[in-house]
Amino acid sequence: MPGFGQCSDCLVGLVEPGSAPEAAIEPAVPQPLVRPLCVYRSTQRGRLPFAESLLQSAGIPFVAAGEHLQQLTGLDVFGPAELYVSADDADDARAVLADLDREA
Repeated sequence: MPGFGQCSDCLVGLVEPGSAPEAAIEPAVPQPLVRPLCVYRSTQRGRLPFAESLLQSAGIPFVAAGEHLQQLTGLDVFGPAELYVSADDADDARAVLADLDREA
């Protein structure tokens, strides 16, 4: 667009319609966890996405188990949702998640 070089909301550069995009960023291919260990377990639905975001922000790969059953039913009748990380990342993950369940 003439006169506009970036989005005023998010400050991302704009491109002309029909122009070729810059090199596409390939999504990261998830790597399997090595000796997975459970580092977080919760029956409270709202806490799991927050725990996941903390691990993502710390760059710690994880796998969630049981979260879809909780989301589907809204109940914990199937047991808690759990987050697993590789054994090498377990100490770092526990440190990142240490204050998650503390009462204020």
